[in-house]
Amino acid sequence: MKAFVPATVLLLLTTSLAGCTVGDGDSSDANDEPEEPLPYFQDGDFTCIEHDNLTRCWLTHIPDNLDPNEPVPLIIDLHGYASTSSEQMGLSSFDDIADEEGAIVIYPDGAVGNNGEWDLEQNQAWNSGWCCAHSARDDVDDVGFIEQLVNVSLEIHNIDENRIYASGWSNGCSMAQRLAMESSHIFAAVGCMAFYLLTEPVDSYSPIPIMEVHGFLDQVVLYETSAESVPFNREMWTNPESYDTGAIENMYEWGSHNGCSGSLETFELNGLYSIQGFDDCDNGTSVRLMTIYAGQHNPYANDFDDGTLFGNVFIGTQGLVQSSYIVWDFISQYSKDVEPEE
Repeated sequence: MKAFVPATVLLLLTTSLAGCTVGDGDSSDANDEPEEPLPYFQDGDFTCIEHDNLTRCWLTHIPDNLDPNEPVPLIIDLHGYASTSSEQMGLSSFDDIADEEGAIVIYPDGAVGNNGEWDLEQNQAWNSGWCCAHSARDDVDDVGFIEQLVNVSLEIHNIDENRIYASGWSNGCSMAQRLAMESSHIFAAVGCMAFYLLTEPVDSYSPIPIMEVHGFLDQVVLYETSAESVPFNREMWTNPESYDTGAIENMYEWGSHNGCSGSLETFELNGLYSIQGFDDCDNGTSVRLMTIYAGQHNPYANDFDDGTLFGNVFIGTQGLVQSSYIVWDFISQYSKDVEPEE
């Protein structure tokens, strides 16, 4: 059963910081001054903040049987381009995983464009690097938004700050991987669906485990290269980096960022999918690529149905491959303060 943060109507709430907040990883200029409370407000089922002159909101799923005195993991699950938080909630099965495993899931909304040249560019998108649409061209501060969202969540809920994870689909997956790179001090691991890392490495990156799931028959973000992907998104056509970005290349790129040694390993192989990657990596991390042989752009078990043409295009695995559960099994074994089990 889905449970949301209790709803009020645009009521500004401020509370004193009861726990730790996530910073930028640099504590060298701490001055012992008290932190200001974090302002947020409720709009129906949504929790919202003002960030970078934009109102940014998210849905929260809290299992009914959570012990409020027990810190629990937090999963940030990011929708795809032109999708929404509510559609992602119905698609990814992370609500079910949270109910079974005892976790809280947050589904944020990307920024809405207001000056795009095409109608599709008015839809919600994430600034995941050179993609996508208005969010990338306007340099929307989505990294800052998600970090602030985490801070607010630590204040509102009893979150285990060592077990914060990111996932997402398509543009949300490339955003999750940007968070892995630029916010590695926050996230214990990232596992996502159907896109790649689209940003340059940063010096502050500290290796964390990464998993990417991709359908071999993906018709939107191609398995081999993203150069010809997303026909309604011109960044894919014109950015030279897209020619060197595919599922295999992305796996090896993360292997390099994580300092993985040794040769490529195959961890699972069956008639439906394979899981390959690297285990001997810095910080005790791992890198995985899950390839679903008959998978298309939607690698989830559920079909994506938004009531439009896309609902007939983005069919899932019909339950044959429970990719979200496989991702959770991978990321949930990692914690900021615990070495993964052998």
